Amino acid sequence: MRIWEYIKDKAGILIGYLLFIAVMLIAFRAMRTPGELTVIFLVLTVLLLVTVILTDYIKRRHFYNSLYAHMEQLDQKYLVMDTLEEPGFYEGKLVYEALYEINKSMTEHVKEYRQSVDDFKDFIEIWVHEIKLPIASLVLMCHNNQDKIPKKYEDQVNRLDTYADQVLYYVRAEHASKDYRFDSVRIKSVVNKVALKNKDMLLESDICLDVHDVDVSVTTDAKWLEFMINQIMSNSIKYMKPDEDRQIRIWTTKAGDDITLHIRDNGIGISEVDLPRVCEKSFTGENGRRFAKSTGMGLYIVKGLCDQLGHHLTITSKENIGTDVAVTFGGNDYYLVDE
Repeated sequence: MRIWEYIKDKAGILIGYLLFIAVMLIAFRAMRTPGELTVIFLVLTVLLLVTVILTDYIKRRHFYNSLYAHMEQLDQKYLVMDTLEEPGFYEGKLVYEALYEINKSMTEHVKEYRQSVDDFKDFIEIWVHEIKLPIASLVLMCHNNQDKIPKKYEDQVNRLDTYADQVLYYVRAEHASKDYRFDSVRIKSVVNKVALKNKDMLLESDICLDVHDVDVSVTTDAKWLEFMINQIMSNSIKYMKPDEDRQIRIWTTKAGDDITLHIRDNGIGISEVDLPRVCEKSFTGENGRRFAKSTGMGLYIVKGLCDQLGHHLTITSKENIGTDVAVTFGGNDYYLVDE
């Protein structure tokens, strides 16, 4: 709060007070009041005016500066009321009470909104669990009747299963930390599970899977790592070139205590314009519109999981050459589970 802005705001009162002093001086002169008394009156009146103005300014300045300072320090600015003391002047009390009522109303609305969102997420999670039962039955039926059911039906059922998993993991992602179990995980074991899950798509698409140097351990959550690798591999399969030698390479590199898992394909790649945005929510880009139906959620969820798990996701790509997705695991064993 600036003093000159405050004085400008009080200009009407100050002008009225100065006019009062001028009138009194004229009256003193008309009554031939001694000059000493006039000077004393003038000095006392000015001192009183300055004292009143400064006292009022200091009280207001303390409150408003405190309000703005706390707002700047808070990420969630609606919590500012918890940091303020009730001011000692009437106008400030009115502002304080108004802010309190606004904050209370907003908190109640946010609580209702969060409750509705939580209820919806609970419903979706239950629905996904229910829908996965008939999907699993369809997968088993396709497997047991391979001579009667065309392969394309099994592929579509597998896609349904993958999308159902994606919905389930997305719904859980916000509170996934409650489900984390950090442990020493062998990347080879996780990659084998993902390869087995995608073996039919790899064979049908005539994709060569080259896996090497993955017999290493990292500190992470095995279940969520499997989901991330599966999402990355599904993207590689989806965006392969139609008429060339198709290949997905998976390997690890080590630099100090860090281990980096690379998943590289020789598919259609990502344009330079789209590359910075591929991890944004619902972003499909040019490839998603031209070559495959994409939800734009896979890499968004993977990026969010990497951030929560303390891993680092890097994506490099060149159009018509291929894409390399790298997940770097730190060497910190702080989260290891004691058995």
